[in-house]
Amino acid sequence: MILRIIVFFTAIFLFFLSNLVLAQDKSGPPKDKKWKGKGEVMEFQSMPILTVKDFLNGVVPEKRNTIWGTLNFPDNAANKNVPAVVILHGMSGVHEAEEHWLKIINSMGIATFMVDSNWGRKKCKKDSNLKKDIKWCAAANRGMNRIIDGYGALELLSNHPRIDPKRIGCIGMSLGARGCLYLNVKRFQKMWGTPGLDFAASVPMYPPCNVTYKEDDEITDTPIRIHVGELDTYFPVDSCVNYVTRLKAKGKDVDIKVYPDTHHSFETKTGGKKTMKIRDHNDGRCYYEENPSLPVAEMAPDDVAIISQIGFNEWYASATDKEKKKIFKRIKQRHKMGWRLPQFQYDNSCVSKSNTLAYNKASSEEAEKLVREFFTTTLLK
Repeated sequence: MILRIIVFFTAIFLFFLSNLVLAQDKSGPPKDKKWKGKGEVMEFQSMPILTVKDFLNGVVPEKRNTIWGTLNFPDNAANKNVPAVVILHGMSGVHEAEEHWLKIINSMGIATFMVDSNWGRKKCKKDSNLKKDIKWCAAANRGMNRIIDGYGALELLSNHPRIDPKRIGCIGMSLGARGCLYLNVKRFQKMWGTPGLDFAASVPMYPPCNVTYKEDDEITDTPIRIHVGELDTYFPVDSCVNYVTRLKAKGKDVDIKVYPDTHHSFETKTGGKKTMKIRDHNDGRCYYEENPSLPVAEMAPDDVAIISQIGFNEWYASATDKEKKKIFKRIKQRHKMGWRLPQFQYDNSCVSKSNTLAYNKASSEEAEKLVREFFTTTLLK
């Protein structure tokens, strides 16, 4: 009997030990932090977190949100007419990739303005009535507030006595890259920007391009250079290639560099690790479109969905009542849990549960070279 008890508790101990080891072995994103880099912290007014639907419909809330950025002038900067670059971070805040580009850009004699889109919105769930949305309310917003933040930063810097308002660029990572890319869309600029103010250059680093928005090929004349890795699991790489093709057909100065054998966030190590697996639900590899035919009969009156998986209308027209019931039951369950998802999805084959961040030395060095050349041409000449 005593032997059985010993064996039993030994098994329990080994079980918990193995789970502890597995838990320690799991990789995840770096911890959230408030960025405290050197420079002058400057506040400006932006919007609280908006749902994608409110953003696309131009619904202006009564309340405003104060956020901030940190302005750094390089040591060799002149007293006036200095070019500058706005840096927009990814979902979890300012980390190694953003700091990497800050150093590079400052070394070129260009000022940087590191925007913190997160910490001024720590109470976004309460402020925007999003209940149990994920961290930084990213499920409902999908980074669209980065577009508004980019406009706010541009207006702020354009009035700075040392900065040349005609030579302000933008660089963004991931969701920040979505901001740097789509703030050039005239429709969004008209709704959320400042008339007469355009960026002189835009560098979206691995932006999610997997949503086709209405009129998103009607953009400003801002030169744009997109950088993506061919192995990126956060969005379909060909969606960015196709978007560039559409913009080029409009005669726009847009190009894309696809780096072979390269993942998301390839410029630097993340959290000190060369490769990191993020184990989480991600539908970024699905293709979506802004769908003017929504809502449909099964939607709740307060539903925030405005984009749908491409092919949704065809699926809906031919789906059986049983198939529809299954899809909409899932969506309603999420709403009961507090989730406010902006999209309808009927096919889960594009959903992944593990995504990769990985440093690639060769791609990082080539990206630095190309970005230096681009900003030299657009901001320094």
